[in-house]
Amino acid sequence: MTAPREERWLVAVTEYAGLTEYTGGIGRHYAALLPALVHLGITVDLVVFSPDPPSRTGRPEPAELGGVTLIGYHRTGTHPRVVELVTRALRVRRAFRSGRYDRVFLPEWAALGSALPRTAPLLTNLATSMALANEVAGLTMSQFPLSSRLVVAVQTYLERRQITRSAGLIPISRAMLHYTVASFAGLPPARIVRNCVDVETVSALSRTAPLPDEWPAGEDPVLLFLGRLERRKGVVDALKAFALVNLTHPRARLVLAGASGDHRFEPDRAELLSYLPESARAQVIWLGHVPGDCLYSAIRAATVTMCPSRWEGFGNVALEAKAIGAALVCTTGSGFDDFCVDNTDALMVPPADPQGLAAAISRLVEHPELAARLGRTAAASVAQFAPGPVATDLARAADDLLGSR
Repeated sequence: MTAPREERWLVAVTEYAGLTEYTGGIGRHYAALLPALVHLGITVDLVVFSPDPPSRTGRPEPAELGGVTLIGYHRTGTHPRVVELVTRALRVRRAFRSGRYDRVFLPEWAALGSALPRTAPLLTNLATSMALANEVAGLTMSQFPLSSRLVVAVQTYLERRQITRSAGLIPISRAMLHYTVASFAGLPPARIVRNCVDVETVSALSRTAPLPDEWPAGEDPVLLFLGRLERRKGVVDALKAFALVNLTHPRARLVLAGASGDHRFEPDRAELLSYLPESARAQVIWLGHVPGDCLYSAIRAATVTMCPSRWEGFGNVALEAKAIGAALVCTTGSGFDDFCVDNTDALMVPPADPQGLAAAISRLVEHPELAARLGRTAAASVAQFAPGPVATDLARAADDLLGSR
């Protein structure tokens, strides 16, 4: 039996499953990972920043969070964003100074660690910086309204500051490491540690949770898009691909499961529908953001699940789809490459390629035996992404970067 590590970690995030109203893949990742760190004997203190009130009444006890201690839940959205970037970082610094922490583990998004002293044992979890998100989306500073340019500039600067002042970096994939090395000079040492999902829970909930209320009835093929309705997530490519699929499978339905993007830069419903012939527009179902339990049942019920991101640091929702045994289509050239193998446990196509995406979708619709085989292989290949193995690897990476406590 492994001896308890007897360490104390400080973690801060902007979303966390079970606590915040909005939770994407990264929030579910942290909610699975931190209790697994506790299981190793690590004391974990958590600080959460969210514009929404906590989903639980009162501060939860550690036992309710798998042993994680919530030491702060701070509401955001009440002050200008530039001010909040600074105040959040100062709150994290105050929390760090109030305790004796062996590790501080923070994502780079929102630069929560940018005010920590250089001597802090800071490990920055490289997931998606603002600079990276804007680059993938094809957004330049000139495209932002004047009111937003200061926020973009300050957040980009503070995230860069946090990354370069860290004691060590934890990129979530090879693609993320390569991007960071190409974008920054004078980087601290890095160790790749993959993201995790609660494999057993995800699989079980996909069988027991109810389907979303708007889920289509009947036996017609259902194509499920997972991700925010943003260009970088490939939503435009998904609509263009569906227009092609509709030519040969006119009864197929396209279900979009994801919150809308920033209306100033991202396509709205009217633009997305404009990529379809009028006869196909009624075949699109808009679910919006779907809570985890219902999302898992939707993945199991779908004929094909697609994650056509133009670039992805990792792609947690695709890993969840694999854990459920879904027939998955995703893209090459980014984080999906670390856990998907084309024609073995998924079909992989180049990003920004609607024709290739349509061909892969049609192949799975027309060959259910192929879809079943990919799903079986996928479900059998995700054990290493469960919270326990990932937490163990993260603790070892922390030792490599910071030295054993």
